[in-house]
Amino acid sequence: MADQPKIISASRRTDIPAFYASWFMNRIREGFAIYPNPMFPYKKHQVDLRPSAVNGIVFWTRYPAPMLPYLAELDARGYSYYFLVSILNYPRDIEPHTPSIKKTIDAVRMLSEKIGKHRVIWRYDPLILTQGKIDDNWHIHNFSWLLGNLWDVTEKVIISIIDPYQKTVEDLGDGAKGISYQPSDYHKLLMDMSKLTQKAGIRIQSCAEFDMGVPGIIAGGCVDAGLIETISGLKTSKQKHVQRKGCLCQKSVDIGVNNTCLFGCRYCYATSSYQTAQYNQKRHDPKAPSIADNPGFNQYRKHKGFSQK
Repeated sequence: MADQPKIISASRRTDIPAFYASWFMNRIREGFAIYPNPMFPYKKHQVDLRPSAVNGIVFWTRYPAPMLPYLAELDARGYSYYFLVSILNYPRDIEPHTPSIKKTIDAVRMLSEKIGKHRVIWRYDPLILTQGKIDDNWHIHNFSWLLGNLWDVTEKVIISIIDPYQKTVEDLGDGAKGISYQPSDYHKLLMDMSKLTQKAGIRIQSCAEFDMGVPGIIAGGCVDAGLIETISGLKTSKQKHVQRKGCLCQKSVDIGVNNTCLFGCRYCYATSSYQTAQYNQKRHDPKAPSIADNPGFNQYRKHKGFSQK
């Protein structure tokens, strides 16, 4: 029996719109992509990307501008899609290589004008509170300013509290001292954010969280089959695809590759080494079926002559 049409996630593992837009379009034109198992990089999978095999595409990005020239072609080929755009405006010691906030907002505004604000979802995720300058007041000032610039280009913002993954804790150690991972410490901030979004007329949704107990904040999935159905007019499977505890996303196929994003955000769980990401990006071939053939950290270490211990 033929596979049912699927949702393509592009991608939780890397920023395809920002760094690999031309590769993605080459895959669309050829009708397939290959991606490695994130836990076992030498195990490869092939996915059918023909329009008949794809119900929708979810783009995850920090900077959608490189993807804008290709949207008309995606439309002409019959693909349905929407964008999840992460905009946090953290200090450079936490987000060292993200585009300027002005460039990002300008790009999101152009995206919204092209495809409609219901297909542009803002992610203010992850929320990080520290004992230093990133406190409740910092977030409310920052979030209010961003909300003032984004309220008319989106209908929804997604938030979540940072999770204490080992890699995240290690990478944030020097850049953000005294991080709180306790949901109770975020309650006042979440209450204030909920009030601000209600006043601005946009919805606020949690990601991979159970009921936060905050009026106005609903639990939901970032990969949203209901939104795909609204855009495409086609019935889409509601099968869940739990990424982590509390995840409410619908099942999707992620065609991205870990260790290939060059933004270098300290809280990222998909990049084990920025040097590895640079190494993989330099070896990237936009005509290849996969973003990177051997994306593992050990491959970079072997290339650089490190011990394999």
